[in-house]
Amino acid sequence: MKLIMRIGVLLVGAIAQIGELVYAEPPLVVSEERHHLRSGDEREWTSFPEKSEGDLLALKFEAKKNLQEHALFIRHRDVRQVWNVVVNGKQVGKLRQDENPMIGSWALPPGTLTDGENRLEISTKSKNNDDIEVGPIRLINRPVQEAKSEATVEITVNEAPSGKPIPARLTIVDESGALAAVGAKSGAQLAVRTGVIYTGDGLATFGLPAGRYQVVAGHGFEYEMEGSPLELNLREGDSTKVECSIRRTVKTPGLVACDTHVHTVTYSGHGDATIDERMITLAAEGIELPIATDHNTHTNYEPASRQSGMRRHFTPVIGNEVTTKHGHFNIFPIDPAAPVPDHGVTEWSKLIPSLFKTPNVQIVILNHGRDRHAGFRPFEPENFNEAVGWNFVGDEIAFNAMEVVNSAAPQTDPFELFRDWMSLLNRGYRITPIGSSDSHDVNRYIVGQGRTYVECDDNDPARIDVAAACRSLREGRVRVSCGLLVDLKVNSQHGPGDLVTGNGKLQFDVQVKRPKWTTATHVALFANGVRIRRENLQGQSDSDGSTDDLRWTIDRPAHDVFVTALAWGPRIENLAWPLGQPYQADGPDWTGNVIGLTGAVWIDGDGDGKFTSAFEYAKREVTAKDASISKLLPRLAKFDESVAAQGASLLHEAGADLESESNTRLLKSATPHVRAGFKKYLEAWDKCRRAGANL
Repeated sequence: MKLIMRIGVLLVGAIAQIGELVYAEPPLVVSEERHHLRSGDEREWTSFPEKSEGDLLALKFEAKKNLQEHALFIRHRDVRQVWNVVVNGKQVGKLRQDENPMIGSWALPPGTLTDGENRLEISTKSKNNDDIEVGPIRLINRPVQEAKSEATVEITVNEAPSGKPIPARLTIVDESGALAAVGAKSGAQLAVRTGVIYTGDGLATFGLPAGRYQVVAGHGFEYEMEGSPLELNLREGDSTKVECSIRRTVKTPGLVACDTHVHTVTYSGHGDATIDERMITLAAEGIELPIATDHNTHTNYEPASRQSGMRRHFTPVIGNEVTTKHGHFNIFPIDPAAPVPDHGVTEWSKLIPSLFKTPNVQIVILNHGRDRHAGFRPFEPENFNEAVGWNFVGDEIAFNAMEVVNSAAPQTDPFELFRDWMSLLNRGYRITPIGSSDSHDVNRYIVGQGRTYVECDDNDPARIDVAAACRSLREGRVRVSCGLLVDLKVNSQHGPGDLVTGNGKLQFDVQVKRPKWTTATHVALFANGVRIRRENLQGQSDSDGSTDDLRWTIDRPAHDVFVTALAWGPRIENLAWPLGQPYQADGPDWTGNVIGLTGAVWIDGDGDGKFTSAFEYAKREVTAKDASISKLLPRLAKFDESVAAQGASLLHEAGADLESESNTRLLKSATPHVRAGFKKYLEAWDKCRRAGANL
């Protein structure tokens, strides 16, 4: 018996040694190259080569049969469609649908590999255009979790100057510039995805493969990291503890950071952020007033925010993204006992009043008005004249806010919805501009990246006065932010939402704020949707961060105008806060921008103590005793381009042929701004005509 036991001990020792030898083997490199694959017939982006390797990558490699789980690591980038990963005919997973470069990891169960030749395939059945990059690809002969945890890192994120831990986002990037494979899982205080860890209490312990990494800590738009990113040089078996500090450099006194468009997979059924993960990401991105807007559901964050301990960081609001076949509308605040609106209604004249009748609702936002859902796009040329805000299909525009920035669904032209909003103001609608994230995810689209700053007491994020915030939203007392924050003062005292009365010149003070990790290059001032001033920015820094201050003085116009300020700069590609690609691209070329803008300031130019829209001015002239184009053109000359465009629209609606030879001749003699207004209208009308609109 002793001899048998002795032999058993020796065998166990030998097996252990064999195991150590197996683990000591270097990774098996399936491919060192970066392969360019494509689904669909056309190149998705011109940043990719014209030719690809097709929609199937098939690689042969020599290996031994795996008796235990092995780890497969693939670097991939720009994945939007479903791409399957298959080894020896067995599907082991899918590439994560995410545009960011990252190191994906999958488990190969025992027996997946065979002795000798093996085959790895990456392919898609999608016919939609999608250019992706995959590789390098390597195999490691140990379980995935062990392969991702060769070293252990513990990071504490403190807020300066207090030195206290703060909820934060950690972005971990490897030497290849990709989001790293991280050995951690979401839990009570963590929300984890490839290369990104959100921590609800400022503390995070996680594993990483041996190698060199850079770590950036942040807390949303208003914060930046003190000093340089953390540099980690990890060897197998290392255990490292580090601290870092972040500081608030974008000061926003009296402004509440609000995201009006937030989802969870728990209640929306798509995306990947569970409600528990969402609480952590909201706190870590510095959103003080999150609106829960799952599809056709009243979602209440109150229980989850308290259970997670995140409630002290924000004031949650019950909302709903009412998702219809004729547009998506965010509504809030909602009485918890209120019935869910009927999302089967498509006529806006019935739908929007019913949304406002939902108990407690004060705000109805038209979401992503340039996106097509269920075959319908609200601001499609078939439905909408973009020059004058004329919706000619009969749908009533009664919503009181609209998204001009949606960071999860940006437009190829980032200013398109901004122009639409100004056109609607010229038509006479009082609509508040909104910035939101529309985030369904932990990391692919960052919650709070697009946001709206609302004038409201922000001293205690846990006790925001929701009624006061909604009142400011209705009145347009907002700043829209996606990487920049712009403020506008008229005569040193009037801001967005105010009516400016009195006499004399108008002084406009514009301030552009940003953290140092984003850049503003231009700022412009618009009156009735027409740019009247523009400056290039130098990016002067001060002790509170990076700001640009400008002052413009102009003569008070003889008629009323609304003014708004817009700033922009190059898009952020840094993986600590990258901006997303266009959701429904207009073509393969795009640049992208950070953007910031203000709500409208209303200028009482005619001195009657109220605001009159461009449409109302034009209507008075067109309905005058003699509304012929020959008589109208001189009368329109005393107004601006936008009033002229509205006049052209009203004449056209009344049956005038604006393109007749005689009218074309008359237009040539009109003042430049009147000609510009008519041209703007006719170009938009022609676009509608070509789209098949029923004009």
